[in-house]
Amino acid sequence: MICGDSVDNGVRGMHGKPFQSKLEPHFDFILESRRKRQTWEAIAQQLAARGITTTKQAVHAFVKRRLKRRYPLGMAPAELTPLPVTRRTEEKPLPKMPNLTESLPPPSEYGPDPLTLSTKKKWGIVPPT
Repeated sequence: MICGDSVDNGVRGMHGKPFQSKLEPHFDFILESRRKRQTWEAIAQQLAARGITTTKQAVHAFVKRRLKRRYPLGMAPAELTPLPVTRRTEEKPLPKMPNLTESLPPPSEYGPDPLTLSTKKKWGIVPPT
């Protein structure tokens, strides 16, 4: 026999609003900072200057989790337009090319150098006799 007031409907313990990270309001700032190639530690320090105490690991885990989030059909936010990547390009001087118009040294009187490659064929087809 089951009494109506002793039935557990699973709602016990569910009070108030669901958990929301204290980093959620700063998500756009964190993404913008990462696009500017700032480190997780630098972002955590900037958040500390804003009064948000956190660690670099917590910021990284928050962004990783937030970017994986799937939205219900039709509820996804507008696509973020990626910023163009600008690379630091310093003009490096090209190495000086050697003057290739010099002539080769004369052949040695002792024959070919044994350390250089030979252009003679060492293998060939022997015609039948």
